[in-house]
Amino acid sequence: TMNVARQGRGPTKVRVHGSEHARNGTHARRKLPATRQAGRERERDRETTTRTTMNVARQVGGARRAVASRKGASAGAAARSAALQASRQAPRNKRQGAASLVPQPLERASGRPLECRAAPGSRQACFVLLNPDGEVENLDNGRVRTKVFIDMFIIDKAYDSITGYYRNNVEIPGFRKGSNIPENMIINHVGKEQYFLAVLEEIFKMTLEGAFAKLGDRVLSDTETIETPTEEMIKAVVTRKPFKYAVSADTLPEVKWKTSHKDITVRVDTSSYSTPDDEKVEEIIESFRKEQAQLAIAVGRKVQRGDMCVVEATCVNKDTGEPALSVPEGPFRYDTDVSSLPNFVEELEKLEVGASSEFEVEIPQDWADEKVRGWTVVFNVKVNEIFEKKLPDLTDEFAAQIIPTAKTIKEAREFLLENIAGGKEEAKLQAMQNAMTEGIASAVDLPVPESMVRNIGREEYGKKLMELQATGSLSPDMIQKLTSENIVQDYIQKERETFEMLAKASIGIAEILKLENLELSEEMLQQELAQLEAQFQQESPGEDLDTDQLKQAIRERCETKVVFEWIEKHCTMEYV
Repeated sequence: TMNVARQGRGPTKVRVHGSEHARNGTHARRKLPATRQAGRERERDRETTTRTTMNVARQVGGARRAVASRKGASAGAAARSAALQASRQAPRNKRQGAASLVPQPLERASGRPLECRAAPGSRQACFVLLNPDGEVENLDNGRVRTKVFIDMFIIDKAYDSITGYYRNNVEIPGFRKGSNIPENMIINHVGKEQYFLAVLEEIFKMTLEGAFAKLGDRVLSDTETIETPTEEMIKAVVTRKPFKYAVSADTLPEVKWKTSHKDITVRVDTSSYSTPDDEKVEEIIESFRKEQAQLAIAVGRKVQRGDMCVVEATCVNKDTGEPALSVPEGPFRYDTDVSSLPNFVEELEKLEVGASSEFEVEIPQDWADEKVRGWTVVFNVKVNEIFEKKLPDLTDEFAAQIIPTAKTIKEAREFLLENIAGGKEEAKLQAMQNAMTEGIASAVDLPVPESMVRNIGREEYGKKLMELQATGSLSPDMIQKLTSENIVQDYIQKERETFEMLAKASIGIAEILKLENLELSEEMLQQELAQLEAQFQQESPGEDLDTDQLKQAIRERCETKVVFEWIEKHCTMEYV
């Protein structure tokens, strides 16, 4: 499923010295520290100062890293809905003017930054090179660190910017907005803590983009951590003394190919769309019958496939005795219709109520939990109760439970048949996207930055919560509980393999785009934009649309589409 990153509203959070510092207030409504996120709206210089574009690192995950969700959702309508959701939730910058005063580095003919220092006490619009030697320390796990020097020129510019902002936005008795309000009166009005934090944030905003200039676009956005203690930096800001701060960030790993991207073999699983339509209709109807089945106690017989049993069980690794498969403690229900463990139901079929058995099971190599794949586990199972399912008859009255508008079983079957036939192309497209994503991921050889795994995991978890919330099945209290950090982290760890695969695929897609010089047509971009704008106006009439955010989402989605089309044309496609 093509997906775009969703950005939430709320107080600014600046990760400083290993913790998140959050504060409220008008000035703090923009996301800080400033990062190099691709497609972010650039604040334009409204003064006549020399400005050059700095290399902007882009987080290659973004939209394309979830282009092939394993859940099989639509690659068209779902993507447009996600893009529109991102445009609705995109934060609005309340201080467009303040940052535009920041001058950019001049360049020599060679393209390298030119150091330009103003005379002592001068406030000329001249950029001071913050890290002249470009010293970057390589840390573990692809992380890097550098130190940024802040001199009086930058400190003065930050003070001027924040003071100017408050002069134009706060109401102080006896002064008009925009008038020359004394700085000390502004500090007293907004509070010393908020004011000096705002100045420090402005310093970050002015300097973070250039901190890792030597690395070009390899630095991943939203991964910077200011390591210098906040108290130390605030003290320097208050006393207006030059200081240094240390900042670390994740970098995009060098892409190495196990096999050339031109030799990727894509194996498409056709099971989702190869089943005959009539057979698929009967499967759907049967699943509805099982959902509506009534349970009756089975007497005088052993377990049969299709029964619902109440069992007690333990499961341990045969070699180590380590508990496996998270088997519940105490009695629990077990549906023999949905068992995926080989030979498990066959062993249960030997038991009647009150009987128990110990047996071994080999965990398949494609088991969801990678840790237990290939294990031989020992089950000890006791059957407490056996229930057989009494399925409802296929009457015309039951048809309305399958399709509310159907008056007969024949009408229900015809409706299902029509929808299945119409969804086959979509299912085929989704299967191809899944296969291409996995094919690209398996072809690249690189360590995945932890920040990418976390970001993808949080996005996927947030998407699931939004889907559940849309169904109305969760109360606000339940949603609050499900957003706890422990639950989110547990979800990320359980699905880590999938998220690492998606991250590798994202990096690989970006690399193929570069290696093959693939370009997007303006016609494609405009067509997608018009389609999404029309959908947005239909779903949310009267709301403002963040066009820049939407354009970036469309561009990333179209880039993925172009790469997939190239792979389909130039690589080996196998349908299994």
